[in-house]
Parts: sequence; structure tokens; C-alpha cells
Amino acid sequence: MGNPNTYDIDLLFAQDGAPIQGTPLKEGADCTETDGAMNDEEFEPEPMSEVDGGAADEHADSLSSKKIVEELLQRSETDCGAPFEEVNLRVLLALRDENYPEWMRVRARIKSANKDVSLIKLDRAISRLGTSLKEVAPTHFGYAKDIWRKLSVERHSPVTVHGVLYVPQASSQLWVPMSFSELQASIAEAHDGQANCFRQEDYHSIAKVVLTLKDRSSFFEDAPEGVACVRSFYSVRDGAVCKERLGLKHRQTVALGFEPEELPTPLYDAFMRETFCSTVEGEEEGQRRLMEEFAGAVMLGVAHRYEKAFAWLDRYGRAGKGTLEKIYNKLVPAELCSAASPTLWGKEYYLAMMAGKRLNVVGELAEHLPIPAAEFKSVLGRDEVVGRFPMQPPFTFRNTAGHLFMSNHMIRTNDHSAAFFSRWLLAEFPNSRLKSGLPLDVGLSERIAKSEMPGIAYKVLQAGARVLHQGSYSLSKVHDRLMAQWQRSASSVDEFIHEECELQASFHFRRAEFYRAYVHWCTESGRKPLSKGRVKEMLEHNLKMGIKLATLDGYEIFRGIRMKPDLTAESDLDDPSVSAPVSDQPADF
Repeated sequence: MGNPNTYDIDLLFAQDGAPIQGTPLKEGADCTETDGAMNDEEFEPEPMSEVDGGAADEHADSLSSKKIVEELLQRSETDCGAPFEEVNLRVLLALRDENYPEWMRVRARIKSANKDVSLIKLDRAISRLGTSLKEVAPTHFGYAKDIWRKLSVERHSPVTVHGVLYVPQASSQLWVPMSFSELQASIAEAHDGQANCFRQEDYHSIAKVVLTLKDRSSFFEDAPEGVACVRSFYSVRDGAVCKERLGLKHRQTVALGFEPEELPTPLYDAFMRETFCSTVEGEEEGQRRLMEEFAGAVMLGVAHRYEKAFAWLDRYGRAGKGTLEKIYNKLVPAELCSAASPTLWGKEYYLAMMAGKRLNVVGELAEHLPIPAAEFKSVLGRDEVVGRFPMQPPFTFRNTAGHLFMSNHMIRTNDHSAAFFSRWLLAEFPNSRLKSGLPLDVGLSERIAKSEMPGIAYKVLQAGARVLHQGSYSLSKVHDRLMAQWQRSASSVDEFIHEECELQASFHFRRAEFYRAYVHWCTESGRKPLSKGRVKEMLEHNLKMGIKLATLDGYEIFRGIRMKPDLTAESDLDDPSVSAPVSDQPADF
């Protein structure tokens, strides 16, 4: 959501600010560059020439200008007004000033393409534009527009996101944040000593105007999904990982320093086997699959789609979760990571830390603090939340991060609803070196990251593509087991039913006696019993257990449950398993 008190600079200076959609690939075609500049095999490494920043800027601008000119010539065949559009006029003006012979050739080609184009009027339009660009009004707004133009690259102009100015860079093809002090220095360097621009207060005021020229809070949220690596951009199309040349259209702020490649990863594979090996068939494979799917979704920037938080549980410690977290952290640039604990999501300063991030990691959840369910579900559910940076006004945003929480204990919560538990993925690190007595392998994560990151990145990208194809993460036996344990331990009612009761459609249990037995069990187990009304609510809406509230002979009963056979004598019912006329209508207290 943009600032309503901003200037509509797009009316003053042409800019393609609409969300950029990648060109769909033809069915059965190889993954190629959308602009046709490359035709690499998937993940085939491309030699990158070493050029200085100025040469790269000039080369990138030249390629982009040629592309715009070619598109203009094609459009001019059917549209005599195309050459007079401001974006095209700017390119033609730059061509005229930098390469006059080439400008004359292009000019002739425009006339040849469409006889209705008046070259005299085109020359006048270009001259008027050149004169207007050279003239800078001696006002704060005039200086701000001039700086804004100078920071633009072709059709890409600076944009303000959550109070930070991002500037396009032709050399890296990235959007780089410019600090407020850097912006003031640029203003002073360009216009110092001119009218209304010779005091610190002037630089500050002009910089504030620059920030309002194009305020687009959703600019990066609307970006194509994928990851920038060196000079390439990786995304998923039709279930396949595709590589194309990185461009400003991808709206990336930072790139990884390596390219994914299909290479062997012996150290990583051995570590994963040792970490997740299990005597239960399917558990190791399921956990490894889920780990790489989450890492791939985070790397591609799509983890937020599935509205899940991933919890890594390690009962003893030194079981590998810290090592794996360090490895997977290398798959996401540090600038796109945060560390905001969910116990602090009720505070806007901590929420702001997650704005625009891809990965939020908490190394250890506090054992004594429950997770605030309302804030947790709002963030994971991608509702609009309010954040604030120090000394800045509040802003709204939606979560774009995958969330990874680590703990040596079950997560504490006061919300026992299915809606809360459904937001979680659970994994277990069962092979503690403290428990087995094996020595710690210090520096393992650094060795793996140093030698195998391209191969690991290739694997997790394939796993991320699988998640997108499936529309969800893969099933895991360990997750199902841990979730059942967590729900029981988090709810005294669920734990009582698991230990003392049995479920079957033909069973029934008088409600008053159920609550009496539950309170007795809580007293014996050192648990605090819930109120009678809360117990009714939990069982009445518990679809998983299949328990219903009904009436029998004027008494309220829970249908579908009874005490285990050796304890049924405590029930006031003569024979709980005997069928009787039962009403399915809810009974009120």
C-alpha cells in the first residue's frame, strides 16, 4: 500500500511500474531466457566476464537501449504515435547525443516503417525533451525530480519501500538500498550552492521529497518468485527449475555468490544420513525429503504460500539441528534473514524485522513463554500486520518469510484448536551425540558450505519445484507422530482421553461423570483442570475424535467415548456400551 500523500511521478516521468510477469515457456520447450538472450541447459554454468562497474553499466544500458529501439521499430509499423511516447523519446534522445550516425540510421528506419510518422515533429519532440531535462527548477521538488532521474536506469526508476529508497543498478541488475544520509550526500554533490540548496536543512527536505516520488510498499511482494545467483535468476515453470539472465525486472535486492550445479555432495549426504537415521521404515526418507522441500521453498521465496512454521525438536541437544540450520542459511542472502521470536510478534518493532524477508530463524524458543496464538495465526495466515522501524511511521505488510523455530522441548501454547496446530510442520533430530557419546565434529557446517553449496542448492531447488507441483509439503511419519504427542501434552483433556479412555461410535459417557474423572486425573497428574464449559467446547467441536454431545434419558452424555474397561466401574451408567435412544441435538448448560 503506497503513501496517499505522494506525488504521482509516473505522470511526470514514464516508468513501467506494473508487476512484471515472466513470459510463459512453450509446451515441451527447454527453459530459456524470456528475452531470448540465453539458451542454456538447465543449471549449465555460464562464464561471467570480469568487467569494471562503469563498463558493465554502459554495456547493460546499451543492450537495453537496442532492445527498446527494436521494439519501437516493430510497433511503429502499425502505430505512428509509438515514437512519441516519453520512454521511447528518452532512448532516442540518448542515442542522438551519444551516437549521432546511429541515430540517423534509426531515424530513417522509423520513417521507412511508417510513412505517417513526421520526422520534423519527432525532432522537435526530442529537442523539447532534451531542453526540459537540462532545466532544473530551483525548488526542492525540482531538485528531487532531477536526483530521481539521475538515479534511474532506462525505464527503471528508484522506488521507496517501507521508508527505504531502493535504487536500480545497471552493473549488478539489483535494487540496492540507499541510506538517507547517502541520498542527502548525492543531493549536495549535484546541487550544492544553488538557490534553495545550500543548507543541511535543504538537503534533508529535498531527500524527503525524493522518498515520496514513488512509494510502493508492495513493490518487492509483486516481484517474480525465484532466487538471484551471481548473474542468473532461477525460478520454477511448469514444474521445472529454469535459469535466465538476471535483470532489474526480477526486482531482486541481493544475489547469492554461487550458482546451483548438479554436483555430488558426499559430506552433506553422510551428515543427513547420520542425523536422521531411524529404525522405523520411512522415517529417515520422509524427514530428509521434508527438510529439503522447506529449504527449497525458502530459497525460491515461496515458503509463505503454505502458511506453515517449521519446528525442529531435539530432546537431548547436539543432534545436528544447528549444523543443518547453518548450511541452509547459506541458501538465503543474510540481508533476507531475520530472527524474530513468535513470542514477540505482538510488538510492532519485532514484526517490522520480518518485512520483506525470506527466512525467519529462531535458534531456541523460550520454554516458559507460550506463543501468542492470535498474532501467530495472523502472520502465518498472511493477514496485513503493522510494523514500525525506530524513528519511522508505522506501515502495513504481509508475511513473505518461511519460519524456522528450534527447541529442546515441546512448544508451549494456550491455543489447542485445530486451526493453530494445522499451521505447523514438525521434525525430530533423534540421534544426539551427547546421548550416544560420540565426539562433536567441530566445523562440519563450514566444511560442507565451503565445498558443496552449489550441489546442495541444486538439490533443494528441485525439492522446491516439487512442493510447487504438489501444492503442499510431503507427508512425514515423524510429523504425524510428534503432532499427536504435542496435541496430547498441550491439552490436559486430550492427554486424559489418550491415557484413560477409549473411542468408539457405540460408546457413551455421562458428561458429569466424565468431568469428575477428568478432574481426578488432573489432580493425580499435577495438571490444572479446565473449566466444565471449556471441556464441553473442546469435545463438542473435536472432529478428529468423533465425539458428540447428546442426551440420554434426560442426562447429557458424550457419545463415542468411555473409560477403559478396568475403570468403567466409576461411571454411573449401568452399561455404557448398551445402545439407547440418543438425541444428536447439542445440550446447553
